[in-house]
Amino acid sequence: MSVDLFSGREAPSWALSDEDARALRESMDALPEGKRAPPDPGLGYRGFTVTWADGAKATVYRDVVQVVEGGRTSLHEDAPRAVESRLLSASKAHLDPQLFSMVSSQVQAAQP
Repeated sequence: MSVDLFSGREAPSWALSDEDARALRESMDALPEGKRAPPDPGLGYRGFTVTWADGAKATVYRDVVQVVEGGRTSLHEDAPRAVESRLLSASKAHLDPQLFSMVSSQVQAAQP
């Protein structure tokens, strides 16, 4: 799992436990189908990326979850932004306090 923040610098990343990865995937799969692509994030915070052991990959930004699995892309709508909030909470244990504060403020700034 990683959080995309920097241009020209590697994104902070960490591993999820098997249980957390499975639960996260289930929560993403339960989201309703979406119709729109993620908004253009510009500079700064550009969302979270999760990659599973089977190669599936999800990008979570604002209220859109984009999943690429087996060569197919699907979009899901997360209007309450529950998945993004969950990933933000999980990142706290893996980011230094200053960096977490920056990510948290940018997630909050992107709130409608």
